[in-house]
Amino acid sequence: MKARHVNVAILLLVMFELASGIGSFLVGESNGRWLFWLHRAGGLALLVLLVWKAGIAARSYQRRGLTAGTLLSAFGGLLLIASLATGVLWATVGLPWVSLPGVGRWAGFNFHIAFSLLLIPLFLLHVGLRWSRPRRTDLASRRAVLRLMGLLAVGFAFWGAQEVLSILAGLSGSHRRFTGSREAGSFSGNRYPVTQWLTDRVRRVDRDRWRLRVRGEVEREQCLSYGQILALGGSVRRATLDCTGGWYTVQHWSGVPVDILLERSGVRSSARSLIVCSATGYTRRFSLGEANRLLLATHVGGQALSAGHGFPLRLVAPGRRGYAWVKWVVELEVSGDPAWLEPPLPPQ
Repeated sequence: MKARHVNVAILLLVMFELASGIGSFLVGESNGRWLFWLHRAGGLALLVLLVWKAGIAARSYQRRGLTAGTLLSAFGGLLLIASLATGVLWATVGLPWVSLPGVGRWAGFNFHIAFSLLLIPLFLLHVGLRWSRPRRTDLASRRAVLRLMGLLAVGFAFWGAQEVLSILAGLSGSHRRFTGSREAGSFSGNRYPVTQWLTDRVRRVDRDRWRLRVRGEVEREQCLSYGQILALGGSVRRATLDCTGGWYTVQHWSGVPVDILLERSGVRSSARSLIVCSATGYTRRFSLGEANRLLLATHVGGQALSAGHGFPLRLVAPGRRGYAWVKWVVELEVSGDPAWLEPPLPPQ
């Protein structure tokens, strides 16, 4: 393959991998597993292209020597290799949890995410400084499309072989969920990992002073104490919490179905969505049609929620990834705004 074709293919595949990787954070239902398949095939196709790219890089170094540009390119290449390597390791033998100062315990999968995000600015800089502008035929011609499809086919073949070998060798990666997440602490009450989204920290809530408000586009606002929530509770549901950090847990959650609280308040005809608010200020918005699937849990596995898991009340949102499972819930706001106003990923 010519150097220009290799570079363009890498450009397209890296962009595809970043887009599909971010998109996979939005998928919690098994009918979206195809996006994870494409992401894995694209990553393994990139590994194949690195064989050609290594020769191109070596020739470039011979012409230019050691410069700031070649050092930057080398660092970017190392980040790409690190991103691909951690992804493959996570999918096969696994990676250990690591304790980081100021961050807490990280599943090894987070290093795959971190390397990928660090790669973005370096990759864009490298493209701007070193690559000639792609021609239309490089991106949209029949040959370009067939070349990319061929690379993805190779990636799918390698991925299939990897999965078969993992099963035959009894590697831990063969037991991953379709999202790539690994099981952690299922049916163990509070003994599953404690993680938060980005800047959130564990909130210690005074049970006696805590209240749940239900307000907005409702006929009757409510302000409920912990005791009143317990009196309304008792509904038990089995649901899978799948964290974007690379782990999942299956638990029996007990508490109050959200639709019961909405029925008690009387939802107005102008209502279009539901906002669940945390004591930290963190919020997620849901369509009203999804309310009958949501549960406000007080207990997990028969145990009262710990502070790290959202005591006194956390949202259980089956089919949604972990960042939608709001902890330390203090308010349900029935809104007249549509659910699509919610950003795909929380900005805070």
